[in-house]
Amino acid sequence: MKKLRTNLGMAGVPCLMMFFIFTAIGFAQDKATLIGSVTDSDDGSPLPGANIVLVGTTIGAASSGSGNFTVGNIPPGTYTVRVSFIGYEISETADVVFSAGETITMNFSLVLTGIQFNPIVATASRRPEKALDAPASISVIEPKEITQYVAPSSASILANVTGIDMATTGIDRREIVMRGFNNAFSGAAYILTDNRRAAVPSLDVNLHSIMPNMAIDLEKVEVVRGPGSALYGAGVDAGVIHYLTKSPFEYPGTTVSFSGGERSSFAGHFRHAATLTENVGFKVTGQYAQADDWDYLLSDPLDAAQVINPINGDTTFFNRDYEKINVNGNLEFRLSDNTSLIANGGYSTLKATLLSGIGTLQADGYGYTYGQLRLRSGSLFAQAYLNKNKAGDSFVYAQTQRDGQVRPVVDNSIVLNLQAQYDLELGDGKEQLIFGVDYDRISPDTETTIFGINEEDDLISEAGVYVQSRTQISNRLDLTAALRADYNNIEEDFQFSPRAALVFKPTPQHSFRATYNRAYALPGSNSLFLDIVARRTDLAPGISIIEKGVGSKNGWTFNTSTQGGVISASSVLPIPAGPLGFGTTGFLLFPNADAEIPYVPWSAVYGILYAQLSSLSNEEIAAGLKDAGFDVDPSLIPLFLNLLSPQSLVVDPLKFATTKLDMAPVNIEPLKSTITQSFEVGYKGLIGEKVLFAIDGYYTKKNNFVSGVTQISPRVVYTDFQSEFTAALDTAIQNNGSLVGLLPAVGLTTGQLAAIISGLAEDLEKLGVGVVHTDQEMTPGAILGGYRNFGNVDFWGIDAALQILASNRLSFFGNISYVSDDLFDDKELEEPGSGILLALNATKLKLKGGFNYNIPKGFSFNSAVRYTDGFPVRSGPYIGDVKSYMIWDVGAGFDFSRAASGLRLDVTVQNVLDNKHREFIGAPQIGRLALARLTYSR
Repeated sequence: MKKLRTNLGMAGVPCLMMFFIFTAIGFAQDKATLIGSVTDSDDGSPLPGANIVLVGTTIGAASSGSGNFTVGNIPPGTYTVRVSFIGYEISETADVVFSAGETITMNFSLVLTGIQFNPIVATASRRPEKALDAPASISVIEPKEITQYVAPSSASILANVTGIDMATTGIDRREIVMRGFNNAFSGAAYILTDNRRAAVPSLDVNLHSIMPNMAIDLEKVEVVRGPGSALYGAGVDAGVIHYLTKSPFEYPGTTVSFSGGERSSFAGHFRHAATLTENVGFKVTGQYAQADDWDYLLSDPLDAAQVINPINGDTTFFNRDYEKINVNGNLEFRLSDNTSLIANGGYSTLKATLLSGIGTLQADGYGYTYGQLRLRSGSLFAQAYLNKNKAGDSFVYAQTQRDGQVRPVVDNSIVLNLQAQYDLELGDGKEQLIFGVDYDRISPDTETTIFGINEEDDLISEAGVYVQSRTQISNRLDLTAALRADYNNIEEDFQFSPRAALVFKPTPQHSFRATYNRAYALPGSNSLFLDIVARRTDLAPGISIIEKGVGSKNGWTFNTSTQGGVISASSVLPIPAGPLGFGTTGFLLFPNADAEIPYVPWSAVYGILYAQLSSLSNEEIAAGLKDAGFDVDPSLIPLFLNLLSPQSLVVDPLKFATTKLDMAPVNIEPLKSTITQSFEVGYKGLIGEKVLFAIDGYYTKKNNFVSGVTQISPRVVYTDFQSEFTAALDTAIQNNGSLVGLLPAVGLTTGQLAAIISGLAEDLEKLGVGVVHTDQEMTPGAILGGYRNFGNVDFWGIDAALQILASNRLSFFGNISYVSDDLFDDKELEEPGSGILLALNATKLKLKGGFNYNIPKGFSFNSAVRYTDGFPVRSGPYIGDVKSYMIWDVGAGFDFSRAASGLRLDVTVQNVLDNKHREFIGAPQIGRLALARLTYSR
């Protein structure tokens, strides 16, 4: 009996289990289920993490990564279903009846309100993550903002982003950096398009004009502020701007847009994307644009410095025609659910006037071609791309010769990049690892027009490996740590780039961040290999002064010129030995850099000056005299020239000009990488679901800056040219009786004539008469300007941003950025006595604010004001001060979709008050630009 009860007891276990199973099934059959999806109303993209709740209950769920959701165990009844997602209008459906055992399908399409709180980003960590989880300060520009702004350059949409310094230097030319250290030819910001570096090969400059980033094809733009070498390698010491374009699978269809407006602006854009099969898609994009660029004005001193030809004094008006062409193709293979292969390529060409590190450049047919192959398979990402530059018929204006001929700038350089990265998760996702390798090879080819004698020895290659881990210490605290090692053939050594970050999220709506980054920037190709004649001044037949721009890969020394306790300089004039015994014919000797020695016979100087004077026409000389206030009959000029000849007007050969060296000869060490260390703390959070606030504070220390082109070769210059030369000429004129007798007829005294002639010698006065040569460059008359490392400097800054969602249609934004200093002197750079100045080339203070009003599928209006405080510029040949300016932009649009599906009109007026202002030295003044764009999509 006992055994029987035991057997019955054991048999009762499955019976009991069956009872509970059938009971649960019966209970579940009494419940209802809600399934469906949540997507964006504009483009149909999924919204992961949206909240679906039954109002008045605790029943709900969140949408998955694909936007799908399931809400189960719903008791029968009538409910209101509410769907919410931060940044979108709440959607509610009332009186939804759920019956026992019923499954209801409901799909929700939410309308964007204007605040994107926590979007998915990939640039900060080179893998998808939510913005609040990222170990960096990030801004994201979404499609709606992109499509509503009309401008010649898609880069203009960055103007209102926190921390962005943007200098407009042409109608389609933008110099863009983050947190300062801009330049006339800047590559400081690391610009990516679909993971491909989009800078021009070898020159390492960001020409946004020729990048394939069209408004109709952009999915979003991610901006990461601060250093990023730990993942991206050399040169990522200021931040990353990543343009992400639309996939043909997610965004099929055809879009055409046409725009035009002031300054004869016209542009056309085209995009067509389709799927050939369920696994093969393609897209083709193209754009054409033209306009009249901003004008230089002779009445403006800063403009006049640009338009007067330094070679022959003629007024040179730059070609203000702007034109660009860009075409691109993309082919995508979906090999499986998690494997895709993408091949894309494109071609760009540009005609425009550009600022460059060696002077203003006329781009004519300037552009590049590129090809890229990307593979993503599960956790593996790999790519290879090649950018090839083509300079066309471009040239630098400062190289224009006296006969009007130009020296072309050739640049057929190539950059090849190979990358591979693998992600994996451990410990149920609490540990995330990224491993990667990169190889970058820059092969310059300028046919000696830019890199001269360095043409055969200008390769830059770099290989790097990196690892990053992200550890979930708790549900609220993440630790990110990364380390990268790069080896390059320039320094022939390793550079290490560590990164550490703590991200604390007390709630899903608030995030605090503390980070440390070390980054490095390898000197660019120009800094290393430049060898170009920037200017040649012919003083007389066979006598020239040559100003050269040179790179400093191997450095420069003065051992030969400083032997024997003296400094020897070669003369550009046939100067005999000086009266103090220093020097022999062709050489000038100085006992030290501060010595002032009467070396140069004024008779030799006058002989060169007269040769220049006699080469002018009678009318040119008469016009020059008239400008000086003396009206002389051109018919008298030949008589004056005869009496002024060195045979008639004898300047005492024993009267000497006092000369000195303008600087001491200092050896230039081979260039090294610039090192940047940055500490940053930040907060970002949503306050009351209506206010988004973010603030970042950072402290940065940089050392081994690479300068712009600075003087390397000391020159022998005059100490008091005008007074000494004028006195010598006055004495010579007084000794010429025929000339003295003619002067009263034209109302001149001997002193006035001497002063006029001295004034014609401005080039001689500025250029000097000798040069101290380096051991590596002994060309007579060659004055070198090149690059050097210098300084250690630290500074701090704050970026703060605010967004307010006043209603589902109206939002406001504002941000402020402040940097502690915009100009560092030699003491701050720890280079006392050098006289070196380093400019941020950007403002210390910038303020931005505005609002957006948008009726879905209807009217929209936006307005933005930007204030930029004045700042100094020290960038190659461009030196001066930019004055403070304020710009007001307005825009309006109308979506005709209700009446004509896919049709939209947008209008943008930049600088609506036509406030003429200059945003960078060397650039023309910028005024109002009003543009309208009509877009049709199907």
